[in-house]
Amino acid sequence: MKTLKSLAPNVRSVPLVNSWFAHPYLVSPLTFSLYTKHAHLAMLESFIEDPAQHLESALIPELLGGPFINYADDPADMARFRDRTLERCAPQLRCADAIGAMYQMLQNQAKGAGVPGLYAQIDPQIRNGVELSYDLCKQPNVRFIESVFYDSPLYDTSLQTCVLEKATYEPRTFVLSTPQIKRRDSSVELRLPFGDPLWNHLHGGAHDAAELMEMLRPRVDDPARDMPLLETMFIERRVAEGHRGGPADTVRIRYLGHACVLMECGGVSILIDPLISYPDESRIDHFTFDDLPERLDYVLITHPHQDHIVFETLLRLRSKVDCVVVGRAGGGNLQDISLKLMLLRCGFGRVVELGEYETLEFEGGRIIGAPFYGEHADLDIRTKLAFGIEMQGAACLFFADSNPPAPEFYEPLKKMMPRIDCLFLGMECVGAPATWLYGPLLQKMLTRGEDQSRRLDGCDAAKALKMQEYFDPKRLFIYAMGAEPWLTHITSIMYSEESTQFKEARIVEKTVRGQGKQADVLFGKMELML
Repeated sequence: MKTLKSLAPNVRSVPLVNSWFAHPYLVSPLTFSLYTKHAHLAMLESFIEDPAQHLESALIPELLGGPFINYADDPADMARFRDRTLERCAPQLRCADAIGAMYQMLQNQAKGAGVPGLYAQIDPQIRNGVELSYDLCKQPNVRFIESVFYDSPLYDTSLQTCVLEKATYEPRTFVLSTPQIKRRDSSVELRLPFGDPLWNHLHGGAHDAAELMEMLRPRVDDPARDMPLLETMFIERRVAEGHRGGPADTVRIRYLGHACVLMECGGVSILIDPLISYPDESRIDHFTFDDLPERLDYVLITHPHQDHIVFETLLRLRSKVDCVVVGRAGGGNLQDISLKLMLLRCGFGRVVELGEYETLEFEGGRIIGAPFYGEHADLDIRTKLAFGIEMQGAACLFFADSNPPAPEFYEPLKKMMPRIDCLFLGMECVGAPATWLYGPLLQKMLTRGEDQSRRLDGCDAAKALKMQEYFDPKRLFIYAMGAEPWLTHITSIMYSEESTQFKEARIVEKTVRGQGKQADVLFGKMELML
């Protein structure tokens, strides 16, 4: 009789790209090229020159999340990793140089005359994937045909790996500025491209133990060391008999932390911005992967920031997802990466792009895409959406980090959804400056004043209260604060009631409650029946 096993619920599967924690700008080939040259190599060179300064800075709470490599082992490891990156990522580094040279050439030569003669000056590596043009103010534009680059050597899936490790109560250290080049004694790294069907075998239920181990054996570097360790990460388990879409006639809402919310009723399940913790990872009461339905009809992604499109969670869920819904990319801006292309390349079968005020209907309800204002450092990024969901008579709005100039900008949405049961509103109002995320992509550097004025932030108390007044929901939930302890490795935010964002959130909570309405700052876990 075959023994069926599945990955233990408390085992993390952490995706990496060239040993860096995977986030959207490392999966898209063009932006990975720029990040490798202008962020990763720059940090590596700085660390190699002065490791002590990096280690000291990484331990200063106020500098947490900064460009400091936190690596306390032999500094020579980083020099070797730098050299390996120069070798393995040579095509991507050439691409970064080609992009920079093209933009510089356009600034110098594209003054209003026809552009066909300029193509010959573009590096052949990228020439066939770009279109040159002008905007209506005679400024030169470049449109990148992103699919061309996914089909080129720039999209190197051999750089994509996965680390399996057991979750612990020890806080995860910030990972976006430190390559994961040294394995813990209790972890295993697999050569596992993100589009590989083996992700589904790892997470899609119980499988024959012997067959599964044989599939994994060619993916490890040291079978004698790794295979016995892998076997400890799998447990005997029956095929899960999870629920399907929650209660039949009552809408159930579950908050799973940060901006992750599950909405279920009548056989339909919708999960927004999946970021899910593991058992044995936090002593705070929280939902885990085992609290999800056996199928997810829709996964909605609000925007392409690393705390809202989380590959560590998404790839674990892929086998149970029917459809992913994302904002419609603008069609070629370098910073406006196509989430649809990316997720299709990562093995998701159905990905739907939705535009502002477009709807996607399902039995008993609909999903409405709404504009996502601000929060992207004033860059032209369109693959982002706020969402309205109507399900079996219940109506909920999910604004994540949207920061509109005024609530009235949402007048069309209010007409489409005149009655709101729940308003979920992000209030991370002290966001990082533009260069924290977009610096490696910028082709013309910002002054310090410009950088500080262009933030990745959500609503403050004044704006949140105006949104509350405008939509007049029955319940207001402040979420997406980045404060749960299982987020510190990607947000660098340490929970404190003394922080500005929580002070602002408490003002809103107190004010709305004073009006006799429900208002809660969410943290950890919440369940609601409508």
